Amino acid sequence: MNPQGLPTNTQEIRAVISRIPRVELACLPTPLQEARRLSEILGGPRIFVKRDDLTGVALGGNKTRNLEFRLAAAKASGADLIVMELDQQSNSARLTTGCCNRLGMDTVLILEGSEPDVVQGNLLLDHLLGAEVRFASSRSEQLRMSREAVAEAWAAGRTPCLLNDIPMFDEGSAIAYLESACEVVESLEVQGLAPDCLYMSSSGKGQAGHVLAQKLLGGFRVRGITATDEFDIPPRGAAIANRAARTLGLDITVAPEDFVNDADYVGAAYGIPSEAGNEAVRLFARTEGIVLDPIYTGKAAAGMIGHVRRGDFKSGEIVVFVHSGGTPAIFTHNHLWLDNKAKPQGGEKP
Repeated sequence: MNPQGLPTNTQEIRAVISRIPRVELACLPTPLQEARRLSEILGGPRIFVKRDDLTGVALGGNKTRNLEFRLAAAKASGADLIVMELDQQSNSARLTTGCCNRLGMDTVLILEGSEPDVVQGNLLLDHLLGAEVRFASSRSEQLRMSREAVAEAWAAGRTPCLLNDIPMFDEGSAIAYLESACEVVESLEVQGLAPDCLYMSSSGKGQAGHVLAQKLLGGFRVRGITATDEFDIPPRGAAIANRAARTLGLDITVAPEDFVNDADYVGAAYGIPSEAGNEAVRLFARTEGIVLDPIYTGKAAAGMIGHVRRGDFKSGEIVVFVHSGGTPAIFTHNHLWLDNKAKPQGGEKP
């Protein structure tokens, strides 16, 4: 600890995190793999991939880390049933249901959008995992239906928790990715290396943890690539980081200026694949055998690739890309990978 009582290395950060209640769900630490062929083709820095798509539950993904803290908070309240408000192809819905199964809890998913004719991707897995799935035609309808589901559960003698509304929903993501950054530093340290820049798909929550790690450990940059125009990331991320710091008992302040984000890779809109993102998905698959998704990680990888191509990094620098999962979206958008040799399958429009 430094004179201000702040942790200055990964072991001290882990000791601080260990004070926060959690349940064991994820396979940690996740692997850190060097993407040698990708680096060679791009002609830029050394690229490593943090494989948070391999967290172990329901095809993996970053939410499993977050849920260790979110569901610990829910269980502490006595909850035996989780209600979630999410979009129809939500990775969070899939992983929440899978993790709740591990803990013996039931899940009700209130998903925005009409029920599709063909069930594919994350939605298919929601059903396989046994979630009770309800569809809401609008955001206002979703809010009404989630409150209704909570009231029904109480009336049936259950103890429900609307997970979206608990403080640990955002803070858990920040704490989880503070720990993930520690894993990256430790994995590289064994090889005599240190990260120069960390990339991830960001709506603010996970990046808040990376920025906290940057503040505490120093020595590397953090870049988020946004997948949605819904949020103003810097003030949102800073607010989440500061709440997480208070929860951890850390006397540290993060400012919006500490968040570096690139919103140029959203494409047409959230949830719609982009040309740059699709190129990145193919490039990762055909150089490293790593499957990204076209909604989050594909667009984030497109941002990293674009930055490498414009010369943001020197040869030999260490760039770490966080693969946050999302693999089922590959099947939802199956027509994108057929090289125009077949018509779309599974009810998706081109």
